[in-house]
Amino acid sequence: MNVKTVKRMIAAATVILIVVGVILGVYYGVSYFSEANKVADILRTGSKYMDAGDYENAIKYYDDALNYEPESTEIRNAISYAYIKLAEQSSDNARAVELYQKSLLYNKTNKTPYWGVANIYENLGDENNMMISLQTGYDITGDEAMRQKMEAVEAERARIQAEEEAAAAEEAERNAIEEAHAESLKALYDLFEVQDLDAVKDMLRTDEYMDLVDEVVGDNSFFYGTKTADGKRSGKGIAVYKDGYFYYGDFANDVREGSGVMMRAVYSESSAIGSFVYNGEWSNDKPNGSGMCTSNYYKDKIGESGLSKQIITGTYTDGLENGAMTLQGTTKSGGSVSYSYTAENGVAKKSSDEDSGVKGQYIIAKSSDGKSNLTSDGSLRGVEGYAD
Repeated sequence: MNVKTVKRMIAAATVILIVVGVILGVYYGVSYFSEANKVADILRTGSKYMDAGDYENAIKYYDDALNYEPESTEIRNAISYAYIKLAEQSSDNARAVELYQKSLLYNKTNKTPYWGVANIYENLGDENNMMISLQTGYDITGDEAMRQKMEAVEAERARIQAEEEAAAAEEAERNAIEEAHAESLKALYDLFEVQDLDAVKDMLRTDEYMDLVDEVVGDNSFFYGTKTADGKRSGKGIAVYKDGYFYYGDFANDVREGSGVMMRAVYSESSAIGSFVYNGEWSNDKPNGSGMCTSNYYKDKIGESGLSKQIITGTYTDGLENGAMTLQGTTKSGGSVSYSYTAENGVAKKSSDEDSGVKGQYIIAKSSDGKSNLTSDGSLRGVEGYAD
């Protein structure tokens, strides 16, 4: 084979290679641009669904596009956003949490899903899961608002715990004091049980019980009697309250409820009253219903027209006279007198336009014998300690 022939063969082969190269180039170029156009079409369709609020179909198309470009941050963000929108629309908390978590599979640095999950758990009162979501979000995103929220929750938890511990300590102290005074209260309980109220009065005037009263502060009280398993007063019992009021009777749910007797027998030296007793119905820790108030006065501390004893019977609302009332009185000389009158929310109604004979007071009743008047200046009337 001569040189010319070889050259002709080399030239022909070169042409063939160039043609093949052009063909392959055209093929791959067309393939590339065809795939890019396909992805673009898919994304355009997904965006139309997104704009229309059809996030489920938008996700389907974006997922399809992601198959072609699995590393595309833009597509992954779009899918994440669509899941967030679905979560925000969901009325099912469990489903919403699931959707927020799916959004994080595509963009774990987005703060919104962490907040979304945290808000759901906060509304459900599930503080532990709320904190988990915020902590995870803060660890990944460094969002300072999440850290501040967690610190606020921890501070509130600490405050509540401190209050609970203080309340528990106070309760323990109160129980210890009640235990220490149990013997004294039981002695009173036994006298109330046999209805020996005169003996009760005498006992209340001893130093032991006056010292006991001095230990009662504010709304606190000491108790002896039955309690429920969780420590609430229930059933029969006796308790001492501020200002020297002792109650014997029924309790329920830690308050006076049912029927019972309340007594006070220690007053200041200048006071004319020697003892006060309310015997009747109770509700919500107050005299409510039918009852009788008995007040005894020292004869040497009242005027000639005063009553050494008065018994007022009728109905009471939160300790105030409310309805038809009767007063039976014992005069200083030993005689008796009775009155009937009407009160509304603790205020006695006027029964006569006659001059009461006492400045600033009006007549609320005439005695049964017509010889005397019962007057009022409009002050509240009722159970001592509730009408003051």
